[in-house]
Amino acid sequence: MMKIKYIFLCLIMIMTSTVKIYALENEKKFVFGGNLVNESVIDNDLEVVDSKEEYYDLNRFFRPSDMAILNDDNLNSLQEFYNQNPYKMDLPQKPFRSGKDTVINYFNVLREASNPIQENETGCGSLGDVKGPYPVAYNFLAKSYQEKLPYKDFLNSFKNILHINLIKVHNVPSDEENKNLLKYFVELEVIEGSKEAKGLFAYYYGYIYLDKENDGYKIVKMDYSPENYLCAPYHGWAYDAKTFVEIEYGNWCSLIDGDVLLNEDGYEKKVYYKDKEDNEYYVLFYELTNGVDKKIADYKKNKNNQWEVIYINPEKCIEDKNLNEKTHST
Repeated sequence: MMKIKYIFLCLIMIMTSTVKIYALENEKKFVFGGNLVNESVIDNDLEVVDSKEEYYDLNRFFRPSDMAILNDDNLNSLQEFYNQNPYKMDLPQKPFRSGKDTVINYFNVLREASNPIQENETGCGSLGDVKGPYPVAYNFLAKSYQEKLPYKDFLNSFKNILHINLIKVHNVPSDEENKNLLKYFVELEVIEGSKEAKGLFAYYYGYIYLDKENDGYKIVKMDYSPENYLCAPYHGWAYDAKTFVEIEYGNWCSLIDGDVLLNEDGYEKKVYYKDKEDNEYYVLFYELTNGVDKKIADYKKNKNNQWEVIYINPEKCIEDKNLNEKTHST
């Protein structure tokens, strides 16, 4: 009887541990007031393009940013609101006049904010404006977003973040399922605290979604991903714009007929191709600080010879192919 009780107790402990592990794995994490999104890592066993061209200058994946800082306005008009109650704040409308104003001013407020952990050894004494700016930044969020993200969780999303530089910001096409929202691409250069007497540079990219609220634009959603510095130089094609299009749009979706052409303008890259009906397309990419090319949007030339946004999901092509193969094999 005692043996059965012991086994039963062990089973309960295992089940409890499993539930805890599952809960931890699925716990929502936040950073900079937005969702922390884990990037999907492309496996190095996937198909590689055999090309005569040299696509990979590996040095680009190891270099830090030399981009200008875009959030360089001190916004003196908002400093009087620092350290006030985040739920009882009536900010002026000027910082919210447009979607781009809201995004840049959000990071203008946050640039000198810092929320070090107790063991932090980075810096010498107090850091910037410490936690004073966070209540103001919280009021850049729409009321609907604040209802989902209480101020305490918002503040914790900046834990160990000591300085933020905004280095890229672009209005990009809306998601197919959120066409009514403004969408901005951003890239951030961040100093994070350390338990040693040094700071650590880290880079994040992400998307900020905005909607009209009263006479301005407020943030309704944010998604960020950290930039990995050792995937691209050692693992394959998916981080290079031209190769990405050749494989995913050509091999996976059979959309390409003819040559694939790359046009570069700074960190903006456009990859052009045609289909069998001679329709013209291009895929827009931005090169991140870690050298990775991130797909932003798809475009197709319409009957009026104008480029318009379309939505292509190459992964759906793979799913459809696998489904067809499964259907034919049964």
